[in-house]
Amino acid sequence: MSAALLRTTGDDFAQKLRARLIEAADATDEEAYASRLRLVASGKRPLRTLLADPKWREAFGSQMQLLAEPPALDEKQRRALDDAVDQARQHAARPSQDQVASDAADVMRRAIVAKEAIDEEKLNGWTYVHDAGEGPEGSAAGDR
Repeated sequence: MSAALLRTTGDDFAQKLRARLIEAADATDEEAYASRLRLVASGKRPLRTLLADPKWREAFGSQMQLLAEPPALDEKQRRALDDAVDQARQHAARPSQDQVASDAADVMRRAIVAKEAIDEEKLNGWTYVHDAGEGPEGSAAGDR
């Protein structure tokens, strides 16, 4: 998981995401898919690779589509949401120029790694079973 995302979501989010990915890996009978989920959970593969994963899209595509469409809000809900966003803005720390530069470089590096991983999976038809090398020292989801 990127440093920028961790700063905005906190370690708790990363731990819950990692646990959810491992739970999904344990629940599937598809060994190759389970290994890809474990790679992401262990931080050996970027989280964004799942967006191209056919099994992930099959399992979560309809949920992703629902999330892409904003819900209809009445005026009271809209004001509450606007207030919550304003409050979050007030409490958010502005990153330094060095942090922004570092985050941009990290995003570019992750984009390249994700593209390479997706291209590799496409070549083998998404059937290769990876050794995720899980261990107690595993890192937060998406660290790579």
